[in-house]
Amino acid sequence: MRCGSSSTDYLYNASMSRFTDRLVPSLLLILFLLATVFAKAADRQRLAPYGTFIATTGRIMMIDLKNKTLRVRASDDQLTQNFLLAKQGDTSPVITFPGGATIRFPQRTGRHPSPAGSTTPNLNQYMVVITGKTVIQDGAEPMRLEDFTIGETISIHGWYAGNTLTASRIAKWS
Repeated sequence: MRCGSSSTDYLYNASMSRFTDRLVPSLLLILFLLATVFAKAADRQRLAPYGTFIATTGRIMMIDLKNKTLRVRASDDQLTQNFLLAKQGDTSPVITFPGGATIRFPQRTGRHPSPAGSTTPNLNQYMVVITGKTVIQDGAEPMRLEDFTIGETISIHGWYAGNTLTASRIAKWS
């Protein structure tokens, strides 16, 4: 029988216990950080949207096949147009507190503000931009931009900013 083996066993077990007590939280932290890095890398390919995402309908006024754009007249009701106008015109800084309380900071305007028509986009007509990722379809059937005609009503989903709607999906509206 060896002398002192119980004390070395105790020290060994005590140090292993401290090691395993720290190992599990450390491994969880490493896994969380790796998942965050992979999620960020996967999200890097996504386009950064600017504006407000909307789904609307409109009548085609002009088709530009070369630039892949449509000039569309809105067929939405006045409520939607008022909402979009309010979203565009409200650029003042805002602080929102927990519970929903908000403080808006007014912005200075010039002594002679420009006429409303020159700065306010025409919400009755807007430009629709078709990108390489835009889905164009008639029901479930895929379509080409050339298949649309002037005067036709279409459904558009996309990012609305200024007077431009960058389409993610366009479909015939019957």
